[in-house]
Amino acid sequence: MNRKLYILGVLAALCLLGTGYYAWTLYDAYRKQVAEWNEGAKAAFEEALWMEVNKRADIPVYSSSSGEHGMTTLKERVPDSVFVTSALGRKGYRIERYKYENSLIKERMRRGQLGVLLEKYPLSIDTLSVLWNSILLEKEITVGNQLRYIYTDWELQNDTVYSMVDEQLSHSDSLTVKYLGFRCEHELTAFISYPYWFLNFSWYTLGVLLLWGLLVILFKFYTPIESFIQRRMVKEKVIEKEVYVTDVVIGKSKLYRLPDGSLFDTSACTLTKGGLIHTLPPQSAILLKLFLYKENHYLSIEEIDKALWNGLGSSGKIHKAMQRLRDELKKVSPDLVIKTVSGGYELK
Repeated sequence: MNRKLYILGVLAALCLLGTGYYAWTLYDAYRKQVAEWNEGAKAAFEEALWMEVNKRADIPVYSSSSGEHGMTTLKERVPDSVFVTSALGRKGYRIERYKYENSLIKERMRRGQLGVLLEKYPLSIDTLSVLWNSILLEKEITVGNQLRYIYTDWELQNDTVYSMVDEQLSHSDSLTVKYLGFRCEHELTAFISYPYWFLNFSWYTLGVLLLWGLLVILFKFYTPIESFIQRRMVKEKVIEKEVYVTDVVIGKSKLYRLPDGSLFDTSACTLTKGGLIHTLPPQSAILLKLFLYKENHYLSIEEIDKALWNGLGSSGKIHKAMQRLRDELKKVSPDLVIKTVSGGYELK
């Protein structure tokens, strides 16, 4: 249970760290991309507005104004009000400073001419929206967008028109606003919205998803997975069968290769098979040497007693010593068998 909690805890921590870092990178990339697209969308909107205005550039108009009143400097004049004479008489209109600063055209005479042109040839909000969308498409800026057009008449009454009905865009922060006309009576506001998950699928995304998937799988199937791994790592028990041992001395190193492929080093007292190296206890190593030195691999009880206890051993000691050797051999190769025969033991 403790190991399960440790493994799941470490994996959960990795998932949280990876997800947190991924979320931060997504947000950072999103923020940078939105800032870049905002500038591009503003430029596209102003370009579309100029295209719409320039359609009226060659139309002759007659206009006159009584001038502007406002603050002035050596660089520019910033009007705070204008006076217009019409069929209704002479009337003054206050111009907020932010409206003047966001005017598409700031020069007095051209503002007046544009105001007259827009009275005769009104703006089409739908046409302007189509122009803006086409420029955005050329710039490969994929956004949701909307235009709001507010016209302020001579009696300062507002008439509002939207390019499309989208409540979400209408109440969001505007991208930019531009004013047209002598009185800044034409207000055009641009709105845009971006898809949040606009970034391309990456290998890092796949890595985070795989981590969470692995955590879910381990959480639900930890016990059967652990049992499967343990079964694969633990050697299966093999039924003993007779294998006749042949001894081969390799050079002067006194290595014996056994038929099952294992090697016995008489100097190091090690039994090796594959990648497994097992050191035999001294008594078991002596017994195995005795078996291999004998041509028929047979040891009588007297030979074992003389070699281990100088003839002072007992049958109980001999039996225990032989059982220990059997156990040691099984740790390396279950195919090596010591059989009890009449008057002694035989290695097969």
